[in-house]
Amino acid sequence: MTRLLPLVTAITFCSLTAYAEAATPTPIAPPTTSTAPAQSNSPQAKTYVETLPNGLKVIIREDHRTPVVMTQIWYKVGSSDENSGETGLSHALEHMMFKGTTKVPNDEYTRINAHFGGENNAFTTANYTGYYQLYPASRLGLALEMEADRMQNLKLREEDFTPEMQVVMEERRMRTDDNPQALAMERFRAMTYPTSPLRYPTIGHMKNIQNLKLDALKRWYQTWYTPNNAVVVIVGDVNPADAMAQVKQYFAAIPSRPVPTRPDVDEYLHSGERSMTQHMAVQVPTVVMAWNVPSLTTATKPEDAYALSLASEVLDGGLSARLEKRLVREQRILAGVSSNYDLFNRGGSLLTISAVPEQGHTLAEAKQAVLHEIERLENEPITQEEFDRVKVNQRAQLTYNQDSIAGQAQLIGFLEVSNLSYTLMDQLADNMGKLSVQTVQDTARRYLTADSMSTLYLEPLTSPAPAARASAAPSKQTAKPTSTPRRVEAKK
Repeated sequence: MTRLLPLVTAITFCSLTAYAEAATPTPIAPPTTSTAPAQSNSPQAKTYVETLPNGLKVIIREDHRTPVVMTQIWYKVGSSDENSGETGLSHALEHMMFKGTTKVPNDEYTRINAHFGGENNAFTTANYTGYYQLYPASRLGLALEMEADRMQNLKLREEDFTPEMQVVMEERRMRTDDNPQALAMERFRAMTYPTSPLRYPTIGHMKNIQNLKLDALKRWYQTWYTPNNAVVVIVGDVNPADAMAQVKQYFAAIPSRPVPTRPDVDEYLHSGERSMTQHMAVQVPTVVMAWNVPSLTTATKPEDAYALSLASEVLDGGLSARLEKRLVREQRILAGVSSNYDLFNRGGSLLTISAVPEQGHTLAEAKQAVLHEIERLENEPITQEEFDRVKVNQRAQLTYNQDSIAGQAQLIGFLEVSNLSYTLMDQLADNMGKLSVQTVQDTARRYLTADSMSTLYLEPLTSPAPAARASAAPSKQTAKPTSTPRRVEAKK
């Protein structure tokens, strides 16, 4: 039975035990099961892992630089687990997870978080749904207790559901329907994944959101929100034994439930060239090329995925990379260019290149120029200087993305729910560093082929002014993170 303690004066509306903990909590007895540190290549990172009898996997990484702790819980369910008539279920449930439980009613979750100086939010993608709380380290128990409460005691009520679906529909309008580029990319994504549920938009199609019923959300919650389908990640100024004891205190008694087999999300490779043209209210024309390629989870050889990541970096790894240097600055065929490759996707991935043609050049010319650079990548020597620069850039990017406790927690969770291991986070740079130029070129020749390519020609309704082209060129700063996931994140 949950032990009820006196509550702080300002918080009198629920029975969460962690509210009354002092700023310096009494030490908790270490867990009965030994929790040994996992091996890590990072001398400052100590990571502890344990799976509870109910199937909940817990990963704790120490980082004592600041007295805060990031707590995340990742559920292995997203839009790729939905069907074509119920798209948006996972994202809608994410919204409803902030609408109260039997212990924390209504919208008090956010108020409690703010009262104790915390931050919270959630994110939904095709492959997972995640929730995070950032607190002073002394409030870890509060974060864990509230997440355990939400896992089993969520109150899904019609009076909350109806107005919240209006919020979701407005989010859909703002992010997609009223954003021509986003709408075009949603349609393009559906074409790039013709047989995979990765084609479904994370937020859902508007007609599905409008017809969504509360009973469907209840079914989704009961099906997927169970400890044996979740991963808890804790990173920060914590003692691992104490933290694990608190996890057990709040989660160990939650029973597991059978979880359905997730749909196959892999996509066929070399299934034929595809293209589409969209005329929309955009400022400038854009051509987007995407190749269906393996990710680290689907590649027969992991080296193929690492080589694709390096190939993308050779093409678009900063101002000195080939596409930017040759096509934007030297030849002036493009006003801007960016590329992206999702190394960790569950199921097949895409290597995508977006290009805005310079004034006086057509989309066809822009596409041909990019394809010519890919052909040169595949067949002409890459100098050792260029290759070393690419590897240094990758290592720096991976290191920078793990500098914060949020970045560390995000990568740990992302790897785990993608059917990979968190231990990869300390091995990625070394794994890429072992590749040769020949491996990168051979991999590019095998996968960056016409019969694996989809093309989007996005045309404006009217011809744009030259200044508009420059301002609408793809951003180099957001072009292609390689160690953190892209996501649809809903602010609450």
